Amino acid sequence: MVWDRVSFDDWRLTARILKFEGDEARTNDMKKIDSHLHVWAHDSETYPYRPGTSEPKNRGDAEFLLELMDNADVDGALIVQPIVHGFDHTYVDDTIAQWPDRFVGMCLVDPQALDPVGMLDELVGRGYRGVRFNPALWREGELMNGDVGQALYKRAGELEIPVGFLVSPTNYQEIETLASVYPNTDAIVDHFGHCVPSRDGSEVADFERLIAMSRYPNLNVKLSEFPRASNEEFPYIDLFNWVHRLIEEYSADRLMWGTDFPFIVDQVGYTEGWEIADRIEPAIGPGLSDRIFGGTCERLFGTWGD
Repeated sequence: MVWDRVSFDDWRLTARILKFEGDEARTNDMKKIDSHLHVWAHDSETYPYRPGTSEPKNRGDAEFLLELMDNADVDGALIVQPIVHGFDHTYVDDTIAQWPDRFVGMCLVDPQALDPVGMLDELVGRGYRGVRFNPALWREGELMNGDVGQALYKRAGELEIPVGFLVSPTNYQEIETLASVYPNTDAIVDHFGHCVPSRDGSEVADFERLIAMSRYPNLNVKLSEFPRASNEEFPYIDLFNWVHRLIEEYSADRLMWGTDFPFIVDQVGYTEGWEIADRIEPAIGPGLSDRIFGGTCERLFGTWGD
């Protein structure tokens, strides 16, 4: 898929408008957007897998995803380039090209490439609206807040695209460095920052640090990967308090809901991945849920369906 410059500039302008509109405007006609999922092909000849990677057992094709989204009344989704295809974005390219009203893409840049920033520019030129940082892809001994990471993070800010972090709490200092040095770059911490609740309900130091990181105004958090984060079964009651803590500290404008398809399908079911929100007590209010279930995504990535 190749975007013309006008289309790319249009979504960036829309994102800036949404970013600064008032709460009342943001809650009107908000779409239901899945902020975190992957798709992959089951045809390795047409869409090669990353070297050393075998075909995934989970069904992850776009047609299956769309069927589930329609059943759950989900308007659109952010596709995060899956590691199974490595840095070959062809399948995600083709998926977005076929259903441009339903999908937006977040790319994956190789930090070990000769020109990672050039790779980012090329992918954004193809229409990707965000980039994922995965510390496991950096050279051994290098950190995300090193020279390569800083160059990519700075460039993402210049391109006005968010950086998504797939991290554990051991990487929080790297995020804090980048957020401090480049405060104009929007960033997102995936999956509750891979914090895990204590079994006895006691305070979790890693989560308290994630809460403290709300002081960086351009840092956002995905409420995603509930089955993996929780110590309990559906509807994952031990995470309910964390959701409300994050709303209090980050605000609903900086939180977004994601299912982590296709993994959610075998874990609990795609529709059930959305029903978790309906079970949260105290309930998330309508104005807040509009932002968490779609508004924040459209603020950061531009509108779906245009």
